[in-house]
Amino acid sequence: MRVGVVIALAAAIVFAAAPASSAPLKGGHNGLIAFTSELHPAEIYIANADGSAVRRLTDNPSASRWPALSPDGRTIAFSSKRDDDPRTKEGGWNLFLMGSDGSGLIPISQVGTEGFVGYPDWSPDGTRLAISIKLGDRLDIFVYDLRTWTTIDVTPDASIDQHPRWSPDGRKIVYDGTGEGGNIDLYVVDAGGGTPTRLTKQAGWERQPTWSPDGTQIAYTVYPTGYSDIYVMNADGTNPRNLTATTTTNDYEPTWSPAGIAFRSDRNARDGIYVMAPDGSKVRRLTSGIPGDLDPAWSRDGKQLVFVSGRDATSEIGLYDAGPASYHSLTHGRWFDTDPSWSPDGRRLAFARSRGRSKQDLFTMRADASGVRNLTRGRGVNWSPSWSPDGRRIAFTRFETFGAQIWVMNSDGSRQRQVTSSGSWNTHPSWSANGRRLVYSGRRGENYDLYLLDLRTSRERRLTRGLDYDASPAWSPDGSLIAFERRSEVFYDIWVVRPDGTGARPLTRGENDNQAPAWAPDSSRLLFEKRNYFGGDTDIWQVQPQGFGETKLVGNMWSELSPAWQPEP
Repeated sequence: MRVGVVIALAAAIVFAAAPASSAPLKGGHNGLIAFTSELHPAEIYIANADGSAVRRLTDNPSASRWPALSPDGRTIAFSSKRDDDPRTKEGGWNLFLMGSDGSGLIPISQVGTEGFVGYPDWSPDGTRLAISIKLGDRLDIFVYDLRTWTTIDVTPDASIDQHPRWSPDGRKIVYDGTGEGGNIDLYVVDAGGGTPTRLTKQAGWERQPTWSPDGTQIAYTVYPTGYSDIYVMNADGTNPRNLTATTTTNDYEPTWSPAGIAFRSDRNARDGIYVMAPDGSKVRRLTSGIPGDLDPAWSRDGKQLVFVSGRDATSEIGLYDAGPASYHSLTHGRWFDTDPSWSPDGRRLAFARSRGRSKQDLFTMRADASGVRNLTRGRGVNWSPSWSPDGRRIAFTRFETFGAQIWVMNSDGSRQRQVTSSGSWNTHPSWSANGRRLVYSGRRGENYDLYLLDLRTSRERRLTRGLDYDASPAWSPDGSLIAFERRSEVFYDIWVVRPDGTGARPLTRGENDNQAPAWAPDSSRLLFEKRNYFGGDTDIWQVQPQGFGETKLVGNMWSELSPAWQPEP
């Protein structure tokens, strides 16, 4: 479909009122919330089939994902959290169209307003889009007709249905869903709706299907060993075989064209786009973005590739008080600022700044962003600063030639000394209320558990035990509880435990990753990151230490990370 036709169709969109502002966050001894804001972490790019001539198509603080080229190569459908259309739910993922040169942006507001519209794919004739739309607690596959502006729900069931892909003849749609098996399997349904046919029945997850150009085979992602591989099977579900067969890397998000199967992989330490022959041979890398490239999608003829990348990403430290206009940027530049930590008097912030893969220093600044000072000055890679209760010292993590250990220094950067030596990996220190002990996450063998270190005697004690992954501990200011993140199976949740190791219990139980807990100064609430399972973006939520009152506090159009609550100055 030509861009001009799409623009003409969109001219009749009528916008409604903008969403209401949030309630204030201040109260008691709790001041502002500092956090990391990711900027340009997910922009859309287009490249030639060999990975050359990469051009950025979007330029917006809000994340964009899942680009799909129309059959004629002139239009791109994609999802974004941008707020160009105030009819859509604040902070949600919504559907947009633009020209393949990045021009002519059109919000498709009438598709859905529930907070998520994603994974678009064009019909072979370019007149319809298959998409996933959130309806309550489920996702359904819809077909959206660009000629009539009407939608058909082709999977009206209780399943979570994602990643729809049209067959080359336009008659069927393959997708992944929770369906009848309870796991995530692949299904196929007629494009006009009907009873889905289940194609896979193996244990675990089969996701992200894509048809071969002749429609006889389907490539997809499987998690056979804890890491993901690309499989291919016949279109009827028979003869599945592993094309990538990796044991220590993730290969996923396949997309098939006459040019081969492109896919996303972390086999080179960070995510990039690769391509291989249909039999799994001739693997070569197409992109080399930093921090990574994802969501590849071919043009129908295999001559162009669209994808999402964070190669132009930065991050900054920002403040939030109340309402959508209250965000205030403290730092901004061609670097990555993260891990803000308030001093006990609420007048200074410590944070980590990275200018490259092997250089990350700790800085401090005043609450008004003045007085920026480098504390570590190029020694090692440093992160997760934590102020002592009296504000005189900062504990932090440092990686040098091998492994990560906990260090302590004066708040001006002087007298830096290593305080842990057991194990090869100890991270994210947090102080006890009396300043005599540190809690941190330590790796011993294959397990990550919480450990306590007595700074007076240098004795270490294990706090949690088990096969779960325990990390990012945060000691409550009143000293009564330690919050931490635990990954038991697939997702992370926020837990608390007493300092003696008893009473461990979860505070969150969601189908999302809940991580990076941070206490309010009066110990009444916890902030944490919630990563959306569908979109991959992160917002800041709060919960009470009893496990009640889980609500979103900060959720702009970009990802917000590593929250820290200011003591009232």
